Amino acid sequence: MDEKNWELLNNLKVGIVGCGHLGQAIAQVLVEQGLKKENLLISYRGDPLTYQSLKIKGLTPCLTTNQNIFREAGIVLITIKPQDILGLKEDVASSKGLIVSCMAGTSIELLNQILKADVYRMMFSGPDTILSGKGVAAMFPENEYLKLLLCSINLTHIQTMTESDLDIFTAGVCMTAALLQTDDLPGHRKAIIRIGSEYPLFAELFDWAVKVLPSFHKEADKELYIKKMVTKGGVTAAVINSLTSGEPLDTALRKGIARTKEISIETQQSLS
Repeated sequence: MDEKNWELLNNLKVGIVGCGHLGQAIAQVLVEQGLKKENLLISYRGDPLTYQSLKIKGLTPCLTTNQNIFREAGIVLITIKPQDILGLKEDVASSKGLIVSCMAGTSIELLNQILKADVYRMMFSGPDTILSGKGVAAMFPENEYLKLLLCSINLTHIQTMTESDLDIFTAGVCMTAALLQTDDLPGHRKAIIRIGSEYPLFAELFDWAVKVLPSFHKEADKELYIKKMVTKGGVTAAVINSLTSGEPLDTALRKGIARTKEISIETQQSLS
């Protein structure tokens, strides 16, 4: 990326709240691509295994508190589980930067209500695709600084017209795991044609998934790959469970979209 653009990002500072697989992948690639470590701020919940993983990646010098991230970072990516968003209410009060939710199924309206701040949303493909430079991401609303951030880690920006497109995107990027779960590429193509008239974005994401699909010599390695992509109760789990029960890909993707909406309802209910 252009040196002036990196200078801009370094001046902004980038914060990542939550260092699971996604947060660590973004942090690792940002540093590898040129973001200075002193300008990367990250937090985690204290899990010793997470700390060891961050140590191996050389990211422990970037660790700080959530409050410090919101106070100092120009861009803050929230990569925690939706159920944990309430814990950030007090920390966000000191933020002067762009707050970006990377949580599935949690609407801007709901986030604004919870955090009492303006929030952008950005969704990513799986951590492995981010690390390999083959990932995609979508945001709403569009923002030039966030596009710059995606460019800095070699992610392809998938344009979305409405916030509901993010639910489609979230289900669509599960297709790397879905295509490995059931080996029926011709059948999957037919399924995408069936659902494509209603959700054109799936056709673009299907073509992307086919191109980036990894190959494995051992079945156990493939199963481990799928397992890493699945979060219990998450969107990918809904898609994979549907396919495992024998349903076609278009049905599985619809269940993925439905799961994003269920997550939103669950988060809303947790407020009361």
